[in-house]
Amino acid sequence: MIKIKNRDNLYFDGMAPIDNHFHQRKIELLKKSWAGVFREHVLPKLPVKEIAKHFDKYMGRPTKELTAMCGACVLQQFFDLTDEQTRDQLAFNQQWHYALDVLDQEDQIISLKTLWTCRQLLLNDKLAKKIFDSVTDKLADAYGIDPKLQRLDSVHIHSNMARLGRIRILSRTCTIFLKKLKTTL
Repeated sequence: MIKIKNRDNLYFDGMAPIDNHFHQRKIELLKKSWAGVFREHVLPKLPVKEIAKHFDKYMGRPTKELTAMCGACVLQQFFDLTDEQTRDQLAFNQQWHYALDVLDQEDQIISLKTLWTCRQLLLNDKLAKKIFDSVTDKLADAYGIDPKLQRLDSVHIHSNMARLGRIRILSRTCTIFLKKLKTTL
C-alpha cells in the first residue's frame, strides 16, 4: 500500500502539527537553516508519483512515507553519507525530521533495505536528473539567480587525473622525483 502524506493542508497559526513537536524558537532556527530551504523548495519537487507507480494502492504492507524516503535519498547524496549514516540521521537528527516533514516516529526509523530500494527506484527510473533539474530551476527562481551570468570557464574544467591510471601517476611521480634528486646531487 502506498503511503504519501498530503502536504496541501492549511493550518491555523499555532495549530500545525510541527508546533507540537518543536519549540517555536527552534522552528524559527530550522526555517533559517538548510532544512527550511529543503522543506520549502526541494521536498515539493520530488517525483513521488513516479515512485508510487511501483507499489499497489490496496495490497501489501504499507510503504514508508514516500516523500520522506525520496528526500532521504537526496540528502544522503547531498551530505555524502553511507546507508547506515543516513538511517541514523533520519532516526535522530531533528533537522532531517523538519526538512523531510517526518514527525511520526514510525517513519523516522527505516531499514537499510528500504533506503536501498528507494534509491534503486530513483536510479532505475532515471529520476535523479529530473530531481536535479527541477530543484535547480526552483532554487534559481526562488533566490533570483540568473544562470546566464555563470562563468563558462568555471564549467569547463577537465582533470588530468581521469586520464592517468594509478600506475602512470606513480610512474610520473617517480620520474619527476628522480630528476629532482639527480639535479640536487
